[in-house]
Amino acid sequence: MEQARQLPVGEEIFLDHVAHFVPDMAEAHRDLNRLGFVQTPYTEHRHRLDETSDPVPSGTANRCIMLPEGYIEVIAVSDATTELGKRTQGQLDRYVGLHLIAFSCVDPESVQGRLTLTGFHPQPLVHLKRPVTLPDGGEDEASFTCCRVRPQDMPEGRVQYVTHLSEDIVWQERWMRHGNGIVALRDVIIGAEVLDKTAARYCWFLNRGGPKPVSGNIWRVPLDRGGVVIADEEGLEQLVPGAELPDEGPLVAGYGLLSADLSQTEAFFRERGFEPERVDNFLRLTLPETLGGTLFIAAEDADFPWAGR
Repeated sequence: MEQARQLPVGEEIFLDHVAHFVPDMAEAHRDLNRLGFVQTPYTEHRHRLDETSDPVPSGTANRCIMLPEGYIEVIAVSDATTELGKRTQGQLDRYVGLHLIAFSCVDPESVQGRLTLTGFHPQPLVHLKRPVTLPDGGEDEASFTCCRVRPQDMPEGRVQYVTHLSEDIVWQERWMRHGNGIVALRDVIIGAEVLDKTAARYCWFLNRGGPKPVSGNIWRVPLDRGGVVIADEEGLEQLVPGAELPDEGPLVAGYGLLSADLSQTEAFFRERGFEPERVDNFLRLTLPETLGGTLFIAAEDADFPWAGR
């Protein structure tokens, strides 16, 4: 697979990353090691209240799995007394697993204005910082600007836009080669009780013209890289057998990844004691309870079960 641009340009929107919310970062770290993922060091998030203030702790900490296209984040609560820490803990109390979807854009101020006009309620832009170690042993600071909306606007979890201001230090080569052969993040899968309303909401949020029906129970909202797959209860059962929607609302059920060599990826997982299911031309792997969620892994975008071949 040819490596594409990491970040969007102009009006493009990419699926940038997804995040697992976990109660125990050490246990999650061990299972990700078994899965063959290289992870960035544990770091605590900080943010600025405005452009001139000093960074303050946000209440969460992370590790990241950097990929040549996109990344996967693992988040734990570091301080449950902060606003973000409380919100993160509340989502963890619903279930352990995927609670964050981040879409990358070039101009967060423009996105903030568009979201307001389309009926969302964006919060003030958040200027995030986190320390990043450098290959020479030094340290720098990664910078991001996030545009978030009210929790009730996107009940799946923390669905937001992000603009990266420090690409080179975030995507370091030493973190992007994984023993399992995974090279790219693609689509995120959402289970929802009402398919059409959820799809319409994502089209408004992402400034897309309309979803593409894959079947009567599964629709997809395509982006300039990646996309959002939305399934009702029947469609979710087709994609993730046994998955159920929480009583309190929709579910971020899993996501798609591309492998440089699907057979090698399957063999790696089996050697590590995992049992991926081979279905047609993709793998489906239920992650350990320490992480939550389901992986769909294919060699080509056309091989995912929602590709609509």
